[in-house]
Amino acid sequence: MLALITGANGFIGSHLVERLLRRNYSVRCLVRKTSDLKWIQHLPVSLLYGDITDFHSLLSAVQKVDYVYHLSGKVRALNEDEFFRVNQRGTKNLLESCRLHAPDLKRFVYISSQAAAGPSPDGTPLREIDPPCPVSIYGKSKLQGELETESYRKHFPVTIIRPPSVYGPRDDDILAIFKNIKMGIKPLIGKKTRALSLIHINDLVDGIVLAAEHPNGANEIFFMANRKSCFMEEWENMVAAALEKKAVFVRIPEWGLDFTAWIAEIVARLSRKPALLNRDKVLEMKQPHWVVDSSKAERLLGFTPKIEIKKGIRELYRWYRDQGWL
Repeated sequence: MLALITGANGFIGSHLVERLLRRNYSVRCLVRKTSDLKWIQHLPVSLLYGDITDFHSLLSAVQKVDYVYHLSGKVRALNEDEFFRVNQRGTKNLLESCRLHAPDLKRFVYISSQAAAGPSPDGTPLREIDPPCPVSIYGKSKLQGELETESYRKHFPVTIIRPPSVYGPRDDDILAIFKNIKMGIKPLIGKKTRALSLIHINDLVDGIVLAAEHPNGANEIFFMANRKSCFMEEWENMVAAALEKKAVFVRIPEWGLDFTAWIAEIVARLSRKPALLNRDKVLEMKQPHWVVDSSKAERLLGFTPKIEIKKGIRELYRWYRDQGWL
């Protein structure tokens, strides 16, 4: 079997590459000339240089593939159009190239985001049948990528995965929280109690491959998360326990985040580099309930996460320490 992976050099993508290789797939990775290949450069994969926003660069990449895993996307951007240019129109380019040049495609798998569904309005875990209500531009652009994907059902089977917060080795987003707690600070946003769904990277890539290969995964959308969500206070306490560090909770006022994001956006416009924190991201961070129900994946696919959150955090801390990141 031959699989094409876009975004193969990233956090989730590189783990997916390794998982497919262990399943004896031949793996073709679509990367850009500027991509950092440190996680996949030692692996027996075929590297093709291209960009999902350049339709003609995709034509050779999709030829003769059995599976397409589309992970490439824009998480940070300088403006709204950039999100949609990549996350919607780039996805459309890849789908259309598959229609034209991958006639035997067994499955097109789009890795979307919980942000495409939006937060739960009342703390009840969202299900796939709930109407999507994204709050951020990023989430809206990922939802449009989902709609583009669904429109190609008549040409080949598609599967959409909406991961929640993903953690594990190679992730540098959660690293900031580990660093803060190592310094004795457990940061919390505002006065609200915030809940989130989580999944370890190993469980997620297992679920992605399962959904792609399983007949019941065709033309479906799936949330994939641990059964039990957790509150931020609970999660940060588990990190502190893994670090064996005493730390105190420090609440950051929401207006403080807004001001920081506003300054970061000014700097971003001057430097022409997307800000790590912007008002769009802050809007997501303020939401109290990022929780999902993944029982559909369990019922249709037999998907059950194996890594308990506390164990996953301990293992992640050891990985950060061994890499010299902490």
